[in-house]
Amino acid sequence: MKGKFFAVGLGPGDPQLLTLKAIDTIKRSDVIAVPKSGASENIALKIAGDYIEGKPLLQCDMPMIKDKKRLDECHDKSADLIAELLEEGKTVAFLTLGDPAIYSTVMYVHKRLTERGYDTSMVPGVPSFCGAAASLNMALCERDETLHVIPAVFEENISRYDDGVNVLMKSGKSIMDIKERLAGKKAMLVECATMENEKIYKDLNDLEEQSSYFSLIIVPK
Repeated sequence: MKGKFFAVGLGPGDPQLLTLKAIDTIKRSDVIAVPKSGASENIALKIAGDYIEGKPLLQCDMPMIKDKKRLDECHDKSADLIAELLEEGKTVAFLTLGDPAIYSTVMYVHKRLTERGYDTSMVPGVPSFCGAAASLNMALCERDETLHVIPAVFEENISRYDDGVNVLMKSGKSIMDIKERLAGKKAMLVECATMENEKIYKDLNDLEEQSSYFSLIIVPK
């Protein structure tokens, strides 16, 4: 009997924000897969470390690059490695920050395994922008306000703001450029939301230096 693959959302960073379902899935899994991309891997293991209990780890190469050909190769390889484990009847939990359905690397592997006919499932997690809103002690949107989530890692998206509340994810590398473009818009920033090293800027203009990759900007209506 073949095993099952789970894409498990860990939430924004605070281990207390792990869902009971995520904890149960991790405990029941035979192998824990993590993205090998530096910071993401370390944070994922730190969040879920108490529940892994010495389980074997599979590191999947997920470089933070834009080269689609290279990324496709990495995703194919990760899917191949996990497929071997599934063929052995093992259950694999792939850990991802936030929610797997929102700009997560795990979904590229999830799609490949699903298309190959394997049994796959997703465990939702608290999205990073919800964690950031909680840290700012504010609502993201109310009544008829619309919410737009924009991946700022792609430069062409930086100026694509819509009427409503805008969330700019993965804005670290472009943060100073974004700061200039958002002058006068009352933008706010949360770096490493809900983590121990969290930093909150209720006024983006107060930011004086480059922030980390895990930075998120909220532009209210």
